[in-house]
Amino acid sequence: MQHSTRARRWIIAFAVSLLVIVMCGLFPGSAHTQQINERARAVAVEWLLSNCEVGEGTRLRSQLQQFKAELEPFFLQALQQGPDDKQLSDLQRASETRYQQRQEVLKSDRLPLKDEDRKAAQAITREQYIAQEKEDFVLRYKSQAVAGLGIIGGPKAKTVLQLLSKDEKSPLKVSALEALKNIGGVAKKQGPR
Repeated sequence: MQHSTRARRWIIAFAVSLLVIVMCGLFPGSAHTQQINERARAVAVEWLLSNCEVGEGTRLRSQLQQFKAELEPFFLQALQQGPDDKQLSDLQRASETRYQQRQEVLKSDRLPLKDEDRKAAQAITREQYIAQEKEDFVLRYKSQAVAGLGIIGGPKAKTVLQLLSKDEKSPLKVSALEALKNIGGVAKKQGPR
């Protein structure tokens, strides 16, 4: 029983990835990203990198809706591929700086921490810290792509979101369910079979 559930989850995850690739032609150098209007690209990238605070999120949502047709393949590609090399390189540099600042603060007495908490925080290596920052960034970026798909809708977006919403192991499942609500999709909770 558990083996078949695991196999089914793997198949769903694989199907989501394959569907995105096949439906959208999402291969490196894909024509989709080269044909997109520069203004649409700028709005989409701003969306992917934003935390969407209340006023900012409303402005960006309305701008995204202006470019629905162009942005569906763009967000599908962002979901599949994640951030580009430059974004990851920028993140690494910023994370290295934050790590160094964090270590300096931990060495000082500026934070009222217990000794064991301070030692535990200091024990986190630079590599561990940067890896966690990267993992968090990629997840946030892909989650924003999912939310963008929910805003702009479209048949491919809906299909991918439906598959993703059924993937019990995906950290993006809840984001996909919310995105489906935004595009009027029926987001049924899937129970074990």
